[in-house]
Order: sequence, then C-alpha cells, then structure tokens
Amino acid sequence: MIPPPDPRPRGGVMPPDITGFNRASWNQIHPDRPGRPASYFAGGGTTLSPAELAAAGDVRGRRVLQLACSCGDDALSWANLGASVVGADISEVAIAMATEKSVAAGVPVEFVRADMLDLPSSLTGFDVIYLSWGAICWVPDLNTFATSVAHRLTPGGSILIADHHPIWEILSVQGPNHLTVTADYFARTTPRATIDNPKLPTGARDNPDAPTFTAFIWPPSDIVTALLSAGLTLTAFQESAVPEMYDGLGAASAHLPATYLIHAARDVSHETSP
Repeated sequence: MIPPPDPRPRGGVMPPDITGFNRASWNQIHPDRPGRPASYFAGGGTTLSPAELAAAGDVRGRRVLQLACSCGDDALSWANLGASVVGADISEVAIAMATEKSVAAGVPVEFVRADMLDLPSSLTGFDVIYLSWGAICWVPDLNTFATSVAHRLTPGGSILIADHHPIWEILSVQGPNHLTVTADYFARTTPRATIDNPKLPTGARDNPDAPTFTAFIWPPSDIVTALLSAGLTLTAFQESAVPEMYDGLGAASAHLPATYLIHAARDVSHETSP
C-alpha cells in the first residue's frame, strides 16, 4: 500500500525574519491600496461574497476577528452586518488607513497591528475568525497558525477562509488554452522563488520599484489537515471557477479552480467543564 502524503510542512531555507521583511514591504505599498472609499461603507456597503455570507451565517451581535485585514474593507463589511469586529494586520500603515476609514464612515471597528502568528493574548473569545484573498499565503507554519486560531474561538465558533486557489497561483496564462507552471504546488514551507505579476498584491503589480515579499503555497488539503489537527470540525469546503481570473485563456478558464472556501468549527460537544 502506498502511504498517504505527510501532511506536515516540509523544510526549506527561509529568511531569518519573514515577518519583518514582509512588514516593511507592506508598509511601502499600502498607500497604493486604498480599497473602497469610506462613503461606500457609510452607505451600508459590503465587499463580502454570497458564499462567505452563507458560510458565516447571521453575524449580528457576534464577535468577528479578521486576520490580515489590510485597509479594512472586509472588516467594515462585517461591522455593517451587525458584528463586533476586530481587524489585525502586520502593517501599521494599513492599520492607520483602516482606522481612518472606519472613523470617516462612522462604522466602528477596532484595528490592531499584529502578526498572525503572534497575536496579543487579549484577542480571544471570537465567534468567527476570518481570512480572505491573499492571507493564508503569508503563514509559514500552518500547525502553529491553526492551533492559535482554534484557541481563540468560543465554543461553537468557526474559522472562515476564502482565498485564491493555489492552482491559480502557480499557473500563468500564455494564450488561449495555453498555460505554464510558474511555481511548485507542493512547495509548502519553501518560499516561492517568483510571483507572477498578475498574482502580486495591488501596489506591487506592474511596479518595477515594488519591494519583494516572502509568500508560501499551501494546498487546501494541508490547511484542512492543520485545522482538524487543532481540534476543529470541517463544515464546508468549496472550490469555484472564476473565468476572469484566467484572463486570456479562453473557454478552458471555466474548467479550472480559481478560489476556495474553508469553514471549520470548534465543536461544542468536545468542550469540557473547568
């Protein structure tokens, strides 16, 4: 019998301070990442997708923590739905922008500068912990991450991850029905050597003076395994096609995964009394 793949991250040579390097790079490009204007959220707007809303359910009166919250658009969207929201991001520039937008919109959200793997102990007791669109790729250790978020959930609370599919991350469109592979799908803890221009963050894309970033490619199976190992229960896993994300490929663009959604919950039945 062929043994199953080892779900543990594989080794690789990484910079001594990934967080520090990426933080400086995010601070440099965030002024070019303003997101939606404050007026959009003042009018009750949301940037959340129907799939995310369906997975999260009714968040009125619930506590939501968004990790890698960037300029605050999604955090403000959760607040507009009636949640009590905290947004955390590694970049103090992003946090300042998000805080200013929150005040201008009149939509209260607490924004905190913090590394996803080194969150303040006060950030706990959340009903939903949310990551979206280019967030999980900055995590160098899935097991540490999953354990941390699991311990910060209330009994019955859940983690919601909606992100670009790693298949999309490693494929580059060269023309109709023509793709090339630009990275290793199974690289895991080995930082990707290059990032295709369309996959770079806004502010770095088409910018010859953009700083470099250290990012990782995580198969969804590894993310799910880490969450299960942390004691969470998988409640939803969806993969979706978004043809416009493979712009120029032609009809085949509808045949490939472009995004995925993972929802996992802290099972109340497994909780024990103190």
